[in-house]
Amino acid sequence: MSTNERWARDSADQFRSEHHLGTAPIKDVFEMVHLAIGVDVFSIRAAESEHGLSMLDPETGRRAIVVATTAHPMRQRSSVLHELGHLIRGDLEAPPDGQPGERSPSEICADAFARHLLLPLQVIRERYRPHQVSLADLSDLVQGYGTSPAIAAIQLKTTRRISQDIYEDWSQLTTRHLAVQFGWLGQYSSMAESSNEPRAPQRLMQRAVAAYRAGALGLAELSRWYGQSAEGLRAELGDPQEADSVEDDWGLSAPLFPSDEGDAPA
Repeated sequence: MSTNERWARDSADQFRSEHHLGTAPIKDVFEMVHLAIGVDVFSIRAAESEHGLSMLDPETGRRAIVVATTAHPMRQRSSVLHELGHLIRGDLEAPPDGQPGERSPSEICADAFARHLLLPLQVIRERYRPHQVSLADLSDLVQGYGTSPAIAAIQLKTTRRISQDIYEDWSQLTTRHLAVQFGWLGQYSSMAESSNEPRAPQRLMQRAVAAYRAGALGLAELSRWYGQSAEGLRAELGDPQEADSVEDDWGLSAPLFPSDEGDAPA
């Protein structure tokens, strides 16, 4: 096992242990990252070739992850955890590594970290015996753990549950193909619809709603952030109040993006 692979496996196992994830599937990677380490995750519309990036504010130390909207939900889930791998490894604070035109060690580590965090090797070892894994089993892993067929196939090959030839065949399959063949296309379509829409972090939206109620944020802007109609939000939230009447409760002087060590989320 390479040094990069060992770091990724050990770091993913440690992360699951520290945050009491066990070997269970991670249902919502956006919320998991926020709850585990306090980092906001956004999804925004971007070119199909774009997957994700991590950002660090050098003044506040605040970090954020941004991923692209996509009709491929397993890719988006992997992208979020790839960026989490960069944060765990400290790549944002380190100088760039690798050579131009080559995939850098930090990228290799982040890929492997996402794979191990999504689908721990322990799950494979406990569920299957060597050479007794079927295509239906692959579908169960992809559906249950929200990962791509390629990632599941790598983990199966790593634990010697499938041969190299089967790995090469299965790694070329699409999630949609498995969903159609094994009867969970409705679930996959729902996931694809969700991953194809922009998503703002919960604590940012909570503060945005408070700002709207305080008269500091317009309804049109709030509706764009939420991806909901202005009329619907007005019906849910009512009209904004006068800023002076709620300033003490909300704190209009507080930054909308507080530092991790500063203001608590609204």
